[in-house]
Amino acid sequence: MAYIGNIPAEAYTNTVKDSFNGDGSTVAFTMSLPSLTNDVRVVVENVVQDPTVAYSCSGTTLTFTSAPVSGTANIYVVHLGAAVMTTIPPSEIADATVFASNVTVQGAFTSQGIDDNATSTAMTLDSSGNLLVGKTSADFGASVGMEMGSNDTLYVARSGGGTLTLNRLNSDGSIAEFRKDGTTVGSIGSAGNGSEIFISGTQANTSGIYFANSNKNVPMKAGAVSDGTQNMGMPAYRWKDIYLSGGVYLGGTGSANYLQDYEEGEFAYGLPCSTSGSFDVRSSYQNGFYTKVGRLVTIHLRFESQGRSSPQGNIRISGLPFTVDNTSPTSGNAFFQYPFTIRGVSNTSHDVNFYAIPYPGATYINLYGQGDSSSHDASQLTVSDVATNFEGAMTFTYKTSA
Repeated sequence: MAYIGNIPAEAYTNTVKDSFNGDGSTVAFTMSLPSLTNDVRVVVENVVQDPTVAYSCSGTTLTFTSAPVSGTANIYVVHLGAAVMTTIPPSEIADATVFASNVTVQGAFTSQGIDDNATSTAMTLDSSGNLLVGKTSADFGASVGMEMGSNDTLYVARSGGGTLTLNRLNSDGSIAEFRKDGTTVGSIGSAGNGSEIFISGTQANTSGIYFANSNKNVPMKAGAVSDGTQNMGMPAYRWKDIYLSGGVYLGGTGSANYLQDYEEGEFAYGLPCSTSGSFDVRSSYQNGFYTKVGRLVTIHLRFESQGRSSPQGNIRISGLPFTVDNTSPTSGNAFFQYPFTIRGVSNTSHDVNFYAIPYPGATYINLYGQGDSSSHDASQLTVSDVATNFEGAMTFTYKTSA
């Protein structure tokens, strides 16, 4: 194709020159470019050397037949072979450009965005130094996408799904480690061939928890499972409430250490008679109080009658909050704690001491006299033993069936 004026340059080239210092003994020198023997001009003391006779080239090594004399930069090599391309591109390229091979940038790289040829920008490095993936502006994780912030923080946001997946292959152990000033202080990892997980500190006395696949959560100390070494809470930093659907083992792991129930409440009592009828309970004293710890029930009761409805037989206190145990020996199912007195006992002008025995397999107490000078012997308290209005108080403990 014909041109008016000079032919446009396709590339800017430059001839490379290497200089060396002779020392009278060294025969091999390393050039900046690989070359062939006949592709370089070698000059020593301003005398051009004969190729293959005075020197030879192999790769970047120039080897003389005889060592050049001593001197400063008295040896130089001019590369006459393929010129080194030093084309300088224009300061701006307006059109899209495709590089068929790798691109190496030795200076600073400035970009307003990186497009992966998709329909939208996949990754952006903004002017503040934030690396954005799946989004084009930094918002500290407020919208979907990932930010590697210039403030040394990573933000990941996803709609309706997990934002971080960590996958350890082949073996159990730490999956995520946490460090302070370069020292590992804790980790989250897998155990039980991937079926269990643990969260634990790694320092000497730090605690952790091991979530076992047997529905048991095991304490850890310094990154290992531990027995009887770690506490829950502290005297000044306590948990508030604990809700348990089962029991708790206290002081040991045997069945005798198992506390399955603790309960407090009120119960309404009655004053029936063994044969028929009953005494009427005064309205202001209709409820007793109880505390149940395991299978032991303690009741606190003040009773008072204010009339009667055709009573016959022995007097009872009914309405116990739990059924009395009826397993052998039944005599061990109730525990007399204190004598209690009944005011309003017939044939006497003073209070009389009585005691009580709960009936096995039932929810009532039979009242018995302790005996006194007025012939109130140690038999069950009968209707004829008390007046229409009688009263008393007791604290009583018995064993329940469950």
